[in-house]
Amino acid sequence: RAEKWLPGGGITRFKVRTSGAGHRLTLAFGLPFTNDGVVVLDSGRIYEGAEYWLPALDSGVEDNIQTCWSVPAMQNDFPLQSVCAEKTTSDKNANNLPGEGFVMMHRGTQDFDSNDDLKDLLLFTTCAQLNLDDKNKPNKPNSNDINNPKARYSQYFYDVGYDDDVLICRTRLGGMDECDFRNDDDFRRTITTAPEFQGDLDDQLIIIAKGSTDFPNFCDRIDDLNKAISTALKSLEPALFDWRNDIAHVQIDCGFGDDWKGDDHDDDGWHGGMRRE
Repeated sequence: RAEKWLPGGGITRFKVRTSGAGHRLTLAFGLPFTNDGVVVLDSGRIYEGAEYWLPALDSGVEDNIQTCWSVPAMQNDFPLQSVCAEKTTSDKNANNLPGEGFVMMHRGTQDFDSNDDLKDLLLFTTCAQLNLDDKNKPNKPNSNDINNPKARYSQYFYDVGYDDDVLICRTRLGGMDECDFRNDDDFRRTITTAPEFQGDLDDQLIIIAKGSTDFPNFCDRIDDLNKAISTALKSLEPALFDWRNDIAHVQIDCGFGDDWKGDDHDDDGWHGGMRRE
């Protein structure tokens, strides 16, 4: 029996009591050195000597960023040849980036050309990139609040691609080009009180904005997060972790083999094993 995961060539065996009524077998298990890789046997027929070769699948739940800290494996699980074995961040197991949303064949561990590929994927757009880092600049001055014309939160979220009029607009007569942007105070009041922005949120930018005290603090928090992400862009090595071939071999034995170590040798259940290739 495998305690945590099977290494290459490892074998685990198990027994299922069926009382002669079992006809199909379904197995599902995760791959700890992937973001959301799985291996699945779906309703395989049970008969003496049945064998199934199983490929790796991508469950489409998480983005395949392949960093040491984004996969389920812990630091001590990585082989010594992997850079992830040296990183304490490998224990974080944190990946909130959404995946493709559908199941497909796993494409294997990708060899990023450089950290720039990961940075483009993971880093937040900074206020400076949008020319919103001037703390005295009254962006989007069409706000109705003459006492506080700054609408920098709304401008930021609009510029990075948000089109939620509840979030961004005080009023909206037509398209987003006719949106009357919320000023900073109104924006923060909206994300604090509107029901759709309460509870457990997956939107990291909204979470950052809710935790900020004002727009300059929001910008500083993004800069700090980007620095932390940049120092953690160590990814899994394709030479060590590759899932593009069949990686599991399932065998079914409807009786006890000579090397079976279980009890109840008069049991009529079927028995099987799985080998990690």
